[in-house]
Amino acid sequence: MSWLDNMDTDHEALLKAIVDALPEPFFLLDRDGRYIAVLGGLDNERYHDGRSLVGKRMHEVLPTATADSFLKRVHEALDTGLVVSYEYELSSDDVDGVERRDGVPENLFFESQLAPLPPTEGRADMVVWMIHNVTETKLAMRRLEQQQDALEKQQEELERLARTDPLTGLLNRRSFFAEASRELHWVQRTGHPAVVISFDLDHFKTINDTRGHAAGDASLRAISDMLRGERRGTDVVGRLGGEEFAIVVRDTDVDCGRRLAERLRAAVAALDVHHDGEAISLTASFGVTQVRASDVDLDDAIKRADGAMYTAKRLGRDRVEIDPGPIRDLLS
Repeated sequence: MSWLDNMDTDHEALLKAIVDALPEPFFLLDRDGRYIAVLGGLDNERYHDGRSLVGKRMHEVLPTATADSFLKRVHEALDTGLVVSYEYELSSDDVDGVERRDGVPENLFFESQLAPLPPTEGRADMVVWMIHNVTETKLAMRRLEQQQDALEKQQEELERLARTDPLTGLLNRRSFFAEASRELHWVQRTGHPAVVISFDLDHFKTINDTRGHAAGDASLRAISDMLRGERRGTDVVGRLGGEEFAIVVRDTDVDCGRRLAERLRAAVAALDVHHDGEAISLTASFGVTQVRASDVDLDDAIKRADGAMYTAKRLGRDRVEIDPGPIRDLLS
Protein backbone atom coordinates (compact mmCIF):
# COMPACT_ATOMS: atom_id res chain seq x y z
CA MET A 1 0.00 0.00 0.00
CA SER A 2 1.37 3.41 -0.96
CA TRP A 3 1.14 6.60 1.04
CA LEU A 4 -1.66 7.74 -1.30
CA ASP A 5 -3.83 4.82 -0.22
CA ASN A 6 -3.59 5.98 3.37
CA MET A 7 -5.06 9.39 2.52
CA ASP A 8 -8.78 9.91 2.50
CA THR A 9 -8.89 12.14 -0.55
CA ASP A 10 -9.13 12.20 -4.32
CA HIS A 11 -5.74 10.86 -5.37
CA GLU A 12 -5.72 12.49 -8.80
CA ALA A 13 -6.69 15.88 -7.38
CA LEU A 14 -4.01 15.58 -4.69
CA LEU A 15 -1.29 14.74 -7.19
CA LYS A 16 -2.35 17.63 -9.37
CA ALA A 17 -2.27 20.00 -6.41
CA ILE A 18 1.21 18.78 -5.47
CA VAL A 19 2.51 19.22 -9.02
CA ASP A 20 0.95 22.65 -9.41
CA ALA A 21 2.49 23.77 -6.11
CA LEU A 22 6.04 23.06 -7.28
CA PRO A 23 8.04 26.31 -7.61
CA GLU A 24 10.11 24.89 -10.48
CA PRO A 25 8.32 24.13 -13.75
CA PHE A 26 8.71 20.94 -15.73
CA PHE A 27 7.55 19.92 -19.16
CA LEU A 28 6.22 16.70 -20.61
CA LEU A 29 7.45 16.32 -24.21
CA ASP A 30 7.05 13.65 -26.87
CA ARG A 31 9.69 12.47 -29.34
CA ASP A 32 8.70 15.18 -31.84
CA GLY A 33 9.38 17.89 -29.27
CA ARG A 34 5.70 18.61 -28.69
CA TYR A 35 4.73 20.08 -25.32
CA ILE A 36 2.23 17.59 -23.88
CA ALA A 37 1.96 19.37 -20.52
CA VAL A 38 3.54 22.27 -18.63
CA LEU A 39 3.44 21.69 -14.89
CA GLY A 40 4.56 23.49 -11.75
CA GLY A 41 6.32 26.85 -12.05
CA LEU A 42 4.59 28.53 -9.16
CA ASP A 43 7.58 30.84 -8.58
CA ASN A 44 6.29 33.88 -10.48
CA GLU A 45 9.46 35.89 -9.81
CA ARG A 46 11.76 33.46 -11.58
CA TYR A 47 9.71 31.90 -14.36
CA HIS A 48 7.39 33.05 -17.10
CA ASP A 49 4.05 31.28 -17.59
CA GLY A 50 4.65 28.57 -20.19
CA ARG A 51 1.22 26.90 -20.14
CA SER A 52 0.42 28.36 -23.57
CA LEU A 53 3.10 26.08 -25.05
CA VAL A 54 0.93 22.97 -24.61
CA GLY A 55 0.17 21.36 -27.95
CA LYS A 56 2.94 23.18 -29.79
CA ARG A 57 6.24 21.77 -31.07
CA MET A 58 9.59 23.22 -30.06
CA HIS A 59 10.30 24.28 -33.64
CA GLU A 60 7.09 26.33 -33.62
CA VAL A 61 8.03 28.44 -30.60
CA LEU A 62 11.83 28.47 -30.47
CA PRO A 63 14.59 29.65 -32.81
CA THR A 64 15.62 26.80 -35.12
CA ALA A 65 19.10 26.33 -33.65
CA THR A 66 17.72 26.28 -30.10
CA ALA A 67 14.92 23.87 -31.01
CA ASP A 68 17.41 21.57 -32.77
CA SER A 69 19.62 21.51 -29.68
CA PHE A 70 16.68 20.87 -27.33
CA LEU A 71 15.25 18.09 -29.50
CA LYS A 72 18.67 16.44 -29.65
CA ARG A 73 18.58 16.12 -25.84
CA VAL A 74 15.04 14.72 -25.94
CA HIS A 75 16.15 12.01 -28.37
CA GLU A 76 19.27 11.29 -26.32
CA ALA A 77 17.18 10.66 -23.19
CA LEU A 78 14.66 8.49 -25.05
CA ASP A 79 17.24 6.48 -27.00
CA THR A 80 19.55 5.79 -24.06
CA GLY A 81 16.93 5.49 -21.34
CA LEU A 82 19.16 7.66 -19.15
CA VAL A 83 18.73 11.02 -17.44
CA VAL A 84 20.36 13.77 -19.52
CA SER A 85 21.68 16.94 -17.90
CA TYR A 86 21.74 20.13 -19.94
CA GLU A 87 22.63 23.76 -19.21
CA TYR A 88 21.41 26.58 -21.42
CA GLU A 89 20.62 30.28 -21.67
CA LEU A 90 17.28 31.49 -22.97
CA SER A 91 15.76 34.91 -23.53
CA SER A 92 12.05 35.49 -23.11
CA ASP A 93 12.10 36.82 -26.66
CA ASP A 94 13.31 33.39 -27.82
CA VAL A 95 10.01 31.73 -26.88
CA ASP A 96 6.90 32.69 -28.84
CA GLY A 97 3.63 32.80 -26.98
CA VAL A 98 5.00 32.70 -23.44
CA GLU A 99 3.23 35.05 -21.06
CA ARG A 100 5.81 37.27 -19.41
CA ARG A 101 5.70 37.89 -15.71
CA ASP A 102 6.86 41.14 -14.11
CA GLY A 103 10.19 40.94 -12.31
CA VAL A 104 11.53 37.98 -14.27
CA PRO A 105 14.88 38.86 -15.91
CA GLU A 106 15.05 39.12 -19.69
CA ASN A 107 17.85 36.56 -20.07
CA LEU A 108 17.62 33.41 -18.02
CA PHE A 109 20.11 30.62 -17.30
CA PHE A 110 18.89 27.11 -16.61
CA GLU A 111 20.19 23.79 -15.41
CA SER A 112 17.91 21.01 -16.53
CA GLN A 113 17.46 17.27 -16.50
CA LEU A 114 15.54 15.19 -19.01
CA ALA A 115 14.22 11.88 -17.69
CA PRO A 116 12.52 9.36 -20.01
CA LEU A 117 9.20 8.00 -18.82
CA PRO A 118 9.08 4.20 -18.57
CA PRO A 119 7.71 2.80 -21.83
CA THR A 120 4.07 1.78 -21.74
CA GLU A 121 2.15 -0.03 -24.46
CA GLY A 122 -0.10 2.30 -26.40
CA ARG A 123 1.57 5.49 -25.12
CA ALA A 124 3.98 7.64 -27.14
CA ASP A 125 7.57 7.99 -25.95
CA MET A 126 7.83 10.96 -23.60
CA VAL A 127 10.36 12.70 -21.40
CA VAL A 128 9.97 14.86 -18.34
CA TRP A 129 12.10 18.01 -18.74
CA MET A 130 12.79 19.48 -15.29
CA ILE A 131 14.39 22.92 -15.17
CA HIS A 132 16.02 24.99 -12.46
CA ASN A 133 16.59 28.72 -12.84
CA VAL A 134 20.24 29.47 -11.96
CA THR A 135 20.29 33.02 -13.33
CA GLU A 136 21.16 34.64 -10.01
CA THR A 137 24.03 32.24 -9.47
CA LYS A 138 25.33 32.65 -13.04
CA LEU A 139 25.16 36.44 -12.88
CA ALA A 140 26.85 36.45 -9.47
CA MET A 141 29.62 34.24 -10.87
CA ARG A 142 30.02 36.55 -13.86
CA ARG A 143 30.26 39.56 -11.57
CA LEU A 144 32.81 37.71 -9.47
CA GLU A 145 34.83 36.81 -12.58
CA GLN A 146 34.69 40.42 -13.77
CA GLN A 147 35.84 41.63 -10.37
CA GLN A 148 38.64 39.04 -10.41
CA ASP A 149 39.69 40.15 -13.89
CA ALA A 150 39.66 43.77 -12.77
CA LEU A 151 41.78 42.93 -9.71
CA GLU A 152 44.25 41.00 -11.86
CA LYS A 153 44.52 43.91 -14.28
CA GLN A 154 45.03 46.30 -11.38
CA GLN A 155 47.72 44.02 -9.99
CA GLU A 156 49.40 43.83 -13.40
CA GLU A 157 49.25 47.62 -13.68
CA LEU A 158 50.73 48.06 -10.19
CA GLU A 159 53.51 45.64 -11.05
CA ARG A 160 54.16 47.48 -14.32
CA LEU A 161 54.26 50.83 -12.53
CA ALA A 162 56.67 49.40 -9.97
CA ARG A 163 58.96 48.18 -12.75
CA THR A 164 58.84 51.07 -15.20
CA ASP A 165 59.79 54.70 -15.34
CA PRO A 166 56.50 56.67 -15.35
CA LEU A 167 57.68 59.24 -17.92
CA THR A 168 59.19 56.96 -20.56
CA GLY A 169 57.65 53.57 -19.86
CA LEU A 170 61.10 51.98 -19.93
CA LEU A 171 62.47 49.89 -17.08
CA ASN A 172 63.36 52.00 -14.08
CA ARG A 173 66.81 51.75 -12.53
CA ARG A 174 65.92 49.06 -10.01
CA SER A 175 64.17 46.83 -12.55
CA PHE A 176 66.87 47.39 -15.15
CA PHE A 177 69.56 46.12 -12.80
CA ALA A 178 67.40 43.17 -11.77
CA GLU A 179 66.86 42.05 -15.38
CA ALA A 180 70.34 43.00 -16.56
CA SER A 181 71.90 40.97 -13.75
CA ARG A 182 70.30 37.89 -15.29
CA GLU A 183 72.15 38.72 -18.49
CA LEU A 184 75.45 38.71 -16.55
CA HIS A 185 74.59 35.28 -15.15
CA TRP A 186 73.75 34.16 -18.68
CA VAL A 187 77.21 35.28 -19.89
CA GLN A 188 78.88 33.50 -16.98
CA ARG A 189 76.86 30.32 -17.58
CA THR A 190 77.05 30.10 -21.38
CA GLY A 191 80.26 31.94 -22.24
CA HIS A 192 78.38 33.87 -24.92
CA PRO A 193 79.20 37.57 -25.35
CA ALA A 194 77.07 40.54 -24.31
CA VAL A 195 77.64 44.28 -24.23
CA VAL A 196 76.43 47.20 -22.15
CA ILE A 197 75.70 50.45 -23.95
CA SER A 198 75.32 53.53 -21.78
CA PHE A 199 74.37 56.93 -23.17
CA ASP A 200 73.49 60.37 -21.92
CA LEU A 201 71.73 63.21 -23.74
CA ASP A 202 74.05 66.11 -24.46
CA HIS A 203 73.25 69.55 -23.01
CA PHE A 204 70.03 68.26 -21.47
CA LYS A 205 70.23 70.78 -18.62
CA THR A 206 70.29 73.57 -21.19
CA ILE A 207 67.08 72.21 -22.76
CA ASN A 208 65.37 72.18 -19.36
CA ASP A 209 66.67 75.63 -18.40
CA THR A 210 65.86 77.37 -21.70
CA ARG A 211 62.82 75.47 -22.98
CA GLY A 212 61.33 74.28 -19.73
CA HIS A 213 60.92 70.84 -18.16
CA ALA A 214 58.02 69.99 -20.46
CA ALA A 215 60.42 70.25 -23.41
CA GLY A 216 62.88 68.03 -21.57
CA ASP A 217 60.14 65.49 -20.91
CA ALA A 218 59.16 65.52 -24.60
CA SER A 219 62.79 64.84 -25.49
CA LEU A 220 63.01 61.89 -23.08
CA ARG A 221 59.78 60.39 -24.41
CA ALA A 222 61.06 60.70 -27.97
CA ILE A 223 64.25 58.87 -26.97
CA SER A 224 62.29 56.08 -25.28
CA ASP A 225 60.01 55.65 -28.30
CA MET A 226 63.06 55.33 -30.53
CA LEU A 227 64.62 52.75 -28.21
CA ARG A 228 61.46 50.64 -28.18
CA GLY A 229 61.52 50.64 -31.96
CA GLU A 230 65.16 49.57 -32.08
CA ARG A 231 65.27 46.97 -29.31
CA ARG A 232 65.31 43.25 -29.94
CA GLY A 233 63.22 40.90 -27.85
CA THR A 234 66.13 39.93 -25.60
CA ASP A 235 67.53 43.44 -25.11
CA VAL A 236 67.25 45.00 -21.66
CA VAL A 237 66.56 48.74 -21.95
CA GLY A 238 66.16 51.15 -19.07
CA ARG A 239 66.27 54.75 -17.95
CA LEU A 240 68.77 54.90 -15.13
CA GLY A 241 67.87 58.42 -14.09
CA GLY A 242 67.70 61.93 -15.49
CA GLU A 243 68.88 61.81 -19.09
CA GLU A 244 70.90 58.58 -18.76
CA PHE A 245 69.86 55.35 -20.47
CA ALA A 246 71.44 51.90 -20.66
CA ILE A 247 71.03 48.80 -22.82
CA VAL A 248 72.28 45.24 -22.37
CA VAL A 249 72.55 43.32 -25.64
CA ARG A 250 73.27 39.58 -25.56
CA ASP A 251 75.06 37.53 -28.23
CA THR A 252 76.95 40.69 -29.26
CA ASP A 253 80.66 41.44 -29.10
CA VAL A 254 82.10 44.88 -28.53
CA ASP A 255 82.58 45.62 -32.25
CA CYS A 256 78.92 44.85 -33.01
CA GLY A 257 78.00 46.82 -29.91
CA ARG A 258 79.89 49.82 -31.25
CA ARG A 259 78.03 49.63 -34.58
CA LEU A 260 74.72 49.40 -32.72
CA ALA A 261 75.67 52.43 -30.60
CA GLU A 262 76.56 54.37 -33.75
CA ARG A 263 73.17 53.56 -35.21
CA LEU A 264 71.46 54.71 -32.03
CA ARG A 265 73.55 57.88 -31.95
CA ALA A 266 72.45 58.70 -35.50
CA ALA A 267 68.84 57.89 -34.60
CA VAL A 268 68.95 60.32 -31.67
CA ALA A 269 70.35 63.09 -33.90
CA ALA A 270 67.63 62.41 -36.49
CA LEU A 271 64.72 62.64 -34.04
CA ASP A 272 62.09 65.19 -34.97
CA VAL A 273 61.12 66.60 -31.57
CA HIS A 274 58.90 69.66 -31.24
CA HIS A 275 57.57 71.49 -28.21
CA ASP A 276 55.35 74.56 -28.31
CA GLY A 277 55.87 74.69 -32.06
CA GLU A 278 59.66 74.80 -31.84
CA ALA A 279 62.09 72.08 -32.89
CA ILE A 280 64.46 70.58 -30.33
CA SER A 281 67.80 69.27 -31.59
CA LEU A 282 69.15 66.31 -29.67
CA THR A 283 72.47 64.52 -29.55
CA ALA A 284 73.83 61.90 -27.18
CA SER A 285 77.20 60.54 -26.09
CA PHE A 286 77.62 56.75 -25.93
CA GLY A 287 79.89 54.34 -24.09
CA VAL A 288 80.21 50.64 -24.91
CA THR A 289 81.81 47.83 -22.91
CA GLN A 290 81.94 44.06 -23.06
CA VAL A 291 80.29 42.21 -20.20
CA ARG A 292 82.97 40.08 -18.54
CA ALA A 293 82.46 36.74 -16.88
CA SER A 294 84.70 38.09 -14.12
CA ASP A 295 82.33 40.95 -13.31
CA VAL A 296 81.10 40.63 -9.75
CA ASP A 297 77.81 42.24 -10.70
CA LEU A 298 76.43 44.24 -13.59
CA ASP A 299 77.37 47.48 -11.90
CA ASP A 300 80.99 46.70 -12.85
CA ALA A 301 80.05 46.76 -16.53
CA ILE A 302 77.84 49.84 -16.13
CA LYS A 303 80.75 51.73 -14.55
CA ARG A 304 83.00 50.86 -17.50
CA ALA A 305 80.34 51.89 -20.02
CA ASP A 306 79.79 55.13 -18.12
CA GLY A 307 83.53 55.79 -18.15
CA ALA A 308 83.58 55.40 -21.92
CA MET A 309 80.52 57.64 -22.22
CA TYR A 310 82.17 60.40 -20.18
CA THR A 311 85.19 60.10 -22.46
CA ALA A 312 82.85 60.69 -25.41
CA LYS A 313 81.58 63.85 -23.73
CA ARG A 314 85.11 65.12 -23.08
CA LEU A 315 86.04 64.52 -26.70
CA GLY A 316 83.24 66.67 -28.05
CA ARG A 317 79.94 64.83 -27.44
CA ASP A 318 77.66 63.24 -30.04
CA ARG A 319 80.03 60.29 -30.42
CA VAL A 320 80.63 56.69 -29.39
CA GLU A 321 83.58 55.56 -27.30
CA ILE A 322 84.60 52.01 -26.41
CA ASP A 323 85.89 50.94 -23.02
CA PRO A 324 89.58 49.97 -23.57
CA GLY A 325 88.94 46.74 -21.74
CA PRO A 326 91.38 44.39 -19.97
CA ILE A 327 94.48 45.98 -21.59
CA ARG A 328 93.80 49.28 -19.84
CA ASP A 329 93.20 47.42 -16.59
CA LEU A 330 96.61 45.73 -16.84
CA LEU A 331 98.35 49.05 -17.48
CA SER A 332 96.61 50.93 -14.68
